[in-house]
Amino acid sequence: MRVFLLLTVLLFGLNSNAQKKIDCSLQTKEYQEFLSIKNFEEAFGPWEFVAKNCPTQSESLYLEGVKIIQYKIDNAKNEEEKETSVRQLMKLYDQYHKNFPNSIEDYEVYKAMALFDNSIDSKDEVFQLLDNGINSSLNKVTSGNAIFNYFKLLTEKNKNGDKSVTNDKVIEKFTLLNNRIVTLNETNPAEKETYVAASRAINAIADNFLTCDVLTEYYEKKLAQNQENAAWLEASLNVMYEKCAATPIFLTLAEKYYALKVSAQSANYFATALLKNRKFDEAKKYFLESANLEKNTSSKATKYYTLATGIYSNDKPKAKEFLLKSIEFNPKLGKAYLFLAQLYANSASDCAKTDFEKKAVYYLATQTVKKASVADEVLKTNVAMFVNDFSKESLSESDISNAKMNGKTMTIGCWINEKITFPSK
Repeated sequence: MRVFLLLTVLLFGLNSNAQKKIDCSLQTKEYQEFLSIKNFEEAFGPWEFVAKNCPTQSESLYLEGVKIIQYKIDNAKNEEEKETSVRQLMKLYDQYHKNFPNSIEDYEVYKAMALFDNSIDSKDEVFQLLDNGINSSLNKVTSGNAIFNYFKLLTEKNKNGDKSVTNDKVIEKFTLLNNRIVTLNETNPAEKETYVAASRAINAIADNFLTCDVLTEYYEKKLAQNQENAAWLEASLNVMYEKCAATPIFLTLAEKYYALKVSAQSANYFATALLKNRKFDEAKKYFLESANLEKNTSSKATKYYTLATGIYSNDKPKAKEFLLKSIEFNPKLGKAYLFLAQLYANSASDCAKTDFEKKAVYYLATQTVKKASVADEVLKTNVAMFVNDFSKESLSESDISNAKMNGKTMTIGCWINEKITFPSK
């Protein structure tokens, strides 16, 4: 008899679960049909049934649920009804994390932003959720707005005398948050504008508080325990890069980071520190190494262009070499042609022995600058201006004909070392 009862219970349970799955499939189909025509109101009932009875069915249940509940929030009749729906959305994030923990590790950040984005006045709760989420899952956070608001609330607590938010904690978080934004900038280029805006906003808040003196004191104090920690050194250098690269501590951090990890970034930090400390020859070496090690072709082109127009601008052969490399890695970098054309024009007197040769250099400069607008149409106005200026000093059709150079090729020596083929009559 007991065996019969047990079998009956088991069969009833199996049938019940099977029935639930069938019902959930039907209800899922129903709410998704409503969603396809943007009828969020009618979608809510069947969606809620599935969320209650089949919470592990699929992740789309939660992604679609966010849209449905957000519709309820946006169309709430009053503040009380709105907050109720926001709280429901927060519970949905809890449920999402419970059933799919690897997909939404930073669920507390989502909960915080549900409160913030929907203007629920709960500043302390928002901060606590952001603090928990960012402390546990910063490497999963992708919201630039969440990062900014966390830092804003953190600094407010510091200013208001909250003893749990010390100056050291503000610097520590600033370092981590800045580093996270740099990473997001590199990995999510489609959202670059958002991350740049978040970075500027954070830096604007920190500008008065995080002076070079304050940062120097902090990093000198923390260096001993972190001098073998490449991630910490990288994050610290990123914080100090804009306004404190000339400080001795920046040079120390850069040297240690480079010793631990040779990369385009570490070489760039080290080169910048050396340059700020007027060690020009050493700086050149590491700037060049940074460009050579860079894997992103667009960044590589930019680094070669910077070398040509900055530290090597007085070394014309080298400047030309790096400009051509920048064009090689980014053919659309029209400004490289502009700079190269100016280098040619500025060397007309030095590299020409005759008046014809001098004009030929300007002719080459004119042909070179025209390539800039082909590479980048935005430069058309600048190109027109340079063409106008260079053409005044360049060879005319009669100059070429009188010299019997139509259809012939001429070599310009000196550091320019280029050939010009003149058009036929």
